[in-house]
Amino acid sequence: MNGKRTRERREAAERFDAATRESYMAAVDQAFEVRKSGAKLSRAFFENWVQTLEEGVEINRRALEGLQQIAAEQREVFYGLSRESLGAYEEFVGSLGVYEAEISGRTGPDGDP
Repeated sequence: MNGKRTRERREAAERFDAATRESYMAAVDQAFEVRKSGAKLSRAFFENWVQTLEEGVEINRRALEGLQQIAAEQREVFYGLSRESLGAYEEFVGSLGVYEAEISGRTGPDGDP
């Protein structure tokens, strides 16, 4: 009877040992899965962060191109206005010469007509 009890205790200890090992292995497997999941989450976060930065760079590049285009258009408008103003000034100065010539042609040397 002692031998039977010893064998039952040994079998119970072996079952307990097997259950403990299985439980430990399941815990280790779960820990690795959690680690893999965390790594995937970190990678996804990093990739999204990089994508956001790249999108920001693209937005800034487009904005800068737009500003450069506006500056070029404003420069052309300014040059056009400057040319028009210069032409108007030259015409004004020229008209003063014509006016002076007309006045001096109407009057004599002492200012009488």
